[in-house]
Amino acid sequence: MNWGKSIILAFVLFAALIITMVVISMKHDVNLVAQNYYEEELAYQDQIDRMQNFKDLKDKPMIVKSGNLIVLSFPAELAGQIETGEIHFFRPSDHAIDKKIELKLDDEFKQSFPMSVFGKGLWRTKLSWTAANKEYFSEQRIVL
Repeated sequence: MNWGKSIILAFVLFAALIITMVVISMKHDVNLVAQNYYEEELAYQDQIDRMQNFKDLKDKPMIVKSGNLIVLSFPAELAGQIETGEIHFFRPSDHAIDKKIELKLDDEFKQSFPMSVFGKGLWRTKLSWTAANKEYFSEQRIVL
């Protein structure tokens, strides 16, 4: 084999490698953290204000694992003022299994979620609510 054929063979193998890599990359599913992250970034100052409102609270709501349940509990003085709210269970590795649940506290100012509904792994809970015309936001990591 002479040099000309070797160079052509090297170029053909290189091109085949590049084409293979492009095909593999095109088949790979890319999960974004949020589908509309540009709009969310523009409204982030409002989110900072919500987080600061949460930090300013004396008694804060808590999310804990208890047996086979995830329990959200609010302090009594805060729970009575809630106008609206939701908890978003966010899975960073797969947005398709995210869950948004409206806040519906029981008589003890708690709401429970069975762990069997969620897959094992890292979850982020994003708790947002409005009380006394003020918005609040808290984020917490939970590993199941």
